[in-house]
Amino acid sequence: MIELFLKTMTQFLLFWMMLVGKLFFPEASLILQHYCFGNGEKLILDSSYIRKSPVVLKNLQKMKVNQTKIIVFNQKEDWRLSYAMNGFSMTKKENKVIIRQYIKFDHSNQIYTYLNFYFFKIKVYDNMVHVFDCKPFEVYTEFTI
Repeated sequence: MIELFLKTMTQFLLFWMMLVGKLFFPEASLILQHYCFGNGEKLILDSSYIRKSPVVLKNLQKMKVNQTKIIVFNQKEDWRLSYAMNGFSMTKKENKVIIRQYIKFDHSNQIYTYLNFYFFKIKVYDNMVHVFDCKPFEVYTEFTI
């Protein structure tokens, strides 16, 4: 009985994160939805925000054409991007940038993030998503430069 209650509350929290995330963190919300309910196919993200991300712009300036770099950053550098992707691969081509990350949430109860609200923050473990039948997948986006 308690196990069913905890599972239901976790599912409720995840649905809430997806819904509220659509307003403030749309890329993260879409990734979470795709992970929990998708079939493992590649997810192609709209690059309109990602191309303007301070993290992406800062790293792009330091890269050479045809260079690929793994980008890892502190959440406070770009909250919106950090909730969607962190530890992603970025390739700078002559006329475009390709960003991708393989999404597979942790099972160990060791990896977590904080959902920051104005008056409080909630510690959220990656493995909570596994109350659904999650399928790992690749996130992909590209944009011209």
